[in-house]
Amino acid sequence: MVVTLFSAAFSINSVAQEQSQTLILVGSELTTCTSAKLNNCQKEAAIDGKSHNLYTVNDSQIKNITQHWPNNNIEAKTAVLKTLKAIQSKSSNSVSKTDLLWLWRDINNQQLESLTQQEYNFVLDMLEVPLLNKNGERLKEQVNTDFNIEVATNNILQFVSGSLKVNNAKPTMLAITASSRDPYESADVAQSLLAQSNISTQWLALTPALAKAITSNSCDELPALRNTLMNVYNREVIYPEYTKVEYALCKGGTNALVSLIKNSTGVMFNSGNAALTHKVLFDQNNNPYPWTQALQTRPVIVGEGAGASIQSKVTGMLKNTTSLEALRKSETNANANAGGLASFNFGVIDTQFSEQNRTFRLAAALNKNEVKNTKAEIQHGFGIDENTALVVIKSPEGSLMTVIGKSGVVHLTEQGKSQKDSNNYRYSYWPASSVIDITNNTFTLSERTIEQALPAIKIPPLPVQRFGSILTNSKLRSLTQAMCLSQEQSAVAQQDEFIISLTATSDTQYHRVNAKEFGCALSNLELVIKSI
Repeated sequence: MVVTLFSAAFSINSVAQEQSQTLILVGSELTTCTSAKLNNCQKEAAIDGKSHNLYTVNDSQIKNITQHWPNNNIEAKTAVLKTLKAIQSKSSNSVSKTDLLWLWRDINNQQLESLTQQEYNFVLDMLEVPLLNKNGERLKEQVNTDFNIEVATNNILQFVSGSLKVNNAKPTMLAITASSRDPYESADVAQSLLAQSNISTQWLALTPALAKAITSNSCDELPALRNTLMNVYNREVIYPEYTKVEYALCKGGTNALVSLIKNSTGVMFNSGNAALTHKVLFDQNNNPYPWTQALQTRPVIVGEGAGASIQSKVTGMLKNTTSLEALRKSETNANANAGGLASFNFGVIDTQFSEQNRTFRLAAALNKNEVKNTKAEIQHGFGIDENTALVVIKSPEGSLMTVIGKSGVVHLTEQGKSQKDSNNYRYSYWPASSVIDITNNTFTLSERTIEQALPAIKIPPLPVQRFGSILTNSKLRSLTQAMCLSQEQSAVAQQDEFIISLTATSDTQYHRVNAKEFGCALSNLELVIKSI
């Protein structure tokens, strides 16, 4: 499929390699079978490796917590130490996180709930002990994609592998785990995700602590910077090999880091919190770091979840907001910042899209206010479903998009000026295997996709009713798919005080692209939101 797309769109072989780029933007963390996530594995899977973190409460740990308490809250410190001594008297064995928290709740649940995030992270990190094998080596979380229960994950990984090999016969991938609070913990899976595709993958120790240390010539302060900038503690004890890699990368200096990135075929950004990834791309004044452009220009860029949304030039307006909150606040993109990597320059990206009912929080970002620090308006929104990837193939001769994986991608644009009492949008849904042509910043389902569409199926028309609780349980996707399959011209839905009208216009098209549950492509369905 990779080769077909490349050759169908344009002759990439004639184009200088550094001028071409493939973005593979996944709408969630990939559902991958690992020793710690056996629920993602087929039933017969047996994977040796780290299955959970391990915690011990003993005199040494308690002493460390006493000496290094992270703030001036003496009351909390005293209460925690008292609880830990009670836990110690109950259990001297190493336990999992779940068991440790149950012991804590049994003794003083209220005190556990009252801890700040910093205090909670500090105590858990300080109580953690390495999980070792019989040779005394750290037990690593192991990946086996052959046992993945989610077929879409393998489809996406195969596409990543193919894209890398199109660019380089012996490609190398750098895995960045900066979206995680504990990027060292995430490194095992990140660097072995493509191992079964024989792609040489290396963990890039690009953490907020490293970014600060390498640019201020303070590599020896890395442990303290992990505490203050990342809210992680004791990592040199749990993941000594990764903190050593981080220290060596720091000592090598900025030029060596930039060179390492420039010599790689691709880079992969993990899922988690985009604000954390922002810290390794831009300094406290929002200026790009010396290596940011090198990351932005890799031939292949892969992002999972937050790692996908950070690829947009504009970030910040979507955090911690549900669709209903966005509608009630009439949020604008005044909160947005030009703070993403900008490898994706077509609009703003949201993830876990249909599953988390995020259509209207993305819609709220599509107003005509200028974004801070740019002269750009946000005109296009792209919502990527879980275990689904929006692929962008760019070259000097043009660009195209395609969708791979499990479900689909929503494309949203604002239609005309918002009325005082309503907002009007165009809603499109591109299922897996759709190819989208890009011309003058417009996005249309390709003629080839339309020609290869499956015959329409006969299903009963939708009942004449108002569909309630539309912003729950992926109902909006289900309703629009039902409209597409039944060739319905209109439907009305409601969520609390909001009425959502869906209307087919002369520009609307329905095409059954694949036979999966969400395989019907909608183009330009009119979507109007009014408050009662």
